[in-house]
Order: sequence, then C-alpha cells, then structure tokens
Amino acid sequence: MKPISRQSGIALITALFIFSLVTIAAVAMADRQTLDIRRTENMLHYDQAYMYALAAEVTAAQALLADEDKNVDHEKELWALPLAEEIEGGTIAGYIRDATARFPINNLVNTSGEKNEVYVNAFQRFADYITSGDKCGDQGGFNPDLSHVVLDWIDKNEQVEMGGAEDMEYLNLERPHRAANQAMVSISELRALNNVIAEEYNCYVGDGQNPPLVNAIKDQDVAINVNTASAEVLQSIHNKIDDKILQVLIEGRGEEGYKDDKSFIDTLDKELAFDTKDPEQNKERQQFLEDMKKLKLSAGSKYFEVTATAQIGRMQVTLISLLKRDGNKISTIQRSIGVY
Repeated sequence: MKPISRQSGIALITALFIFSLVTIAAVAMADRQTLDIRRTENMLHYDQAYMYALAAEVTAAQALLADEDKNVDHEKELWALPLAEEIEGGTIAGYIRDATARFPINNLVNTSGEKNEVYVNAFQRFADYITSGDKCGDQGGFNPDLSHVVLDWIDKNEQVEMGGAEDMEYLNLERPHRAANQAMVSISELRALNNVIAEEYNCYVGDGQNPPLVNAIKDQDVAINVNTASAEVLQSIHNKIDDKILQVLIEGRGEEGYKDDKSFIDTLDKELAFDTKDPEQNKERQQFLEDMKKLKLSAGSKYFEVTATAQIGRMQVTLISLLKRDGNKISTIQRSIGVY
C-alpha cells in the first residue's frame, strides 16, 4: 500500500475546516432567521394588540353615546361595567372611569393663569385629608404645602407661594429644570415637583389597582362629578365636612345618583346646619354658597378615561385614552401607552 502523502493530509484538514465554517455559518443563519421570525411575529402581535385596544376605545365611545341621560353619570350605569373577552389569539379587557371623579389640579389657576383661591384651599384640604390616617401608608416626607407647590408650577408668575417653588428652586436641583408656568399636560408631571417623593406621587397617581386621585384636564370649565367623586374629593369641598357628613353625601347618591348639583348642595347645606340667625354663621353660609358656584360641581361628566388591555401571543398593550363627550359627539383628547 502506498503511504498517504503529506499533501493529502493537508487537503483533508482544509476540507474539514471549510465544512466547519459552513456549518457554523448555517447555524448562525438559522438562529438569525429564527430571531427575525420571532421579532416579526412580536411586531405583528403588538400591532394587532394595539388595534384591538383602539377598537375597545371605539366601543367605549359608543357605550357613552348610548347613555340615555347624559346629564347624570354614576357608577351604576352600563358604561361603568368592566369588559373582558377572549379574542382570536389572545384576550382583551377594559373599563371606563369618570375622569371628573378626581380633583382637577389645573383649576388651581383661572383662565388668566392666576391663583384661584377657592380651588387652592380645596386642594390643600384634599391633600391634608389624604395624609391623615393610613390612607396612603407611611406619609413621612409628604409635602405639607403641596397645593402651593402645584400652584407655583402652573401659574404664570414667578412669585413663590409659602412652601412653594419657582425657577430658582428647580434650577438648584441635581437635575435642574424650570417650573412649567402653564397647565399640566399629564399628572405624571407631579413627579417633577419640588419635594414630592415617590410614595407621595404614587398615592396621587395610583398604582394600577387604584385609579388616580387627580386629573390634569386642560379645561377651566371642567366640573367635579359629585356622583362619582371619591371620598377624598368630596371632603375637599368644605372644611366642615367630617366623616359623618361624608357618609351622608355618599349615601345620598342612592342607586341613580344626584339629579343635579343643586340637590347635592342642598343636602350638604342641610348637613352643615348653619344657624342663619347667627350673623357670623349666616355670613359663613353665604360664603359657602359662593364657593360652591366657583368649584363648579356637576351631576354628570364630559370627560371619561378608557383603559383597554389587549394581549396577543406574548405581546400586551395597555392603552389609556381620555375621551370628551359633548352632546352626541365623542372626541379623543389624549392617548398614552401604559402610563397616565
């Protein structure tokens, strides 16, 4: 037998080396192709989930338009019922909340961007009520002058309110910025305010399970819906509203809610029990009635928040939409993905 030549050995090694390179390249191409397929699948599923969430928004708009009495809105109506259904390839769930059940923080200033005393005082009572007891867990570090901090953030002047903050305070921060000096666009702006810690922010904005306690609707005519307002918001209406009066106001909604703001104010007026024969109390009652006009209470709502969560395959989309209902017309004011 002839011995294998040295050239034949080199040729074999070269062939094995080339085969190895081709194998590695093929495996890499297969992995890349699998990754591309997975990525494309995820993109398609995300787009599909987003479209389902938009469809849920349209369905919510139709439910709001189908409401027979648009002057009265309460949590026992059909639009307030949550929705959850299985769809091809996944699930979709959603619900509608009354956005005017929350405190309108942009109303701390008037249309001229100047201080609205009635709302500033109401918001301070609102904040004080929240930070009392265990309504928000450990409240160490909560800002006691939150109403003035918010006021300085949205008013047009550079005058610092007591406990508030303007440009000089914000520019001295580790990450300097200026005060907005305009209405808030989103309640997430609260996190940028001076001396507002994460726990305090989470308390006002909510945690997914609990809805926000405030809204940032840019409409000076937005009213507080007394039929859906939380206990915290109702308590802020007057400084003499205690837990007993609060319970009466909530029970007064009944199954169909207050028919108008006057019936609510009459109930509150009766519970406050002003002695009109006493000049001081009569004066206080007149001030109370004036404040009720400035606070813009209502038994219905124009603004609704729709939260729709659609899941297709591994992809999930949560769409939060702010809708405005004006008579028989629905318009989308704002949309966000996953955050307020």
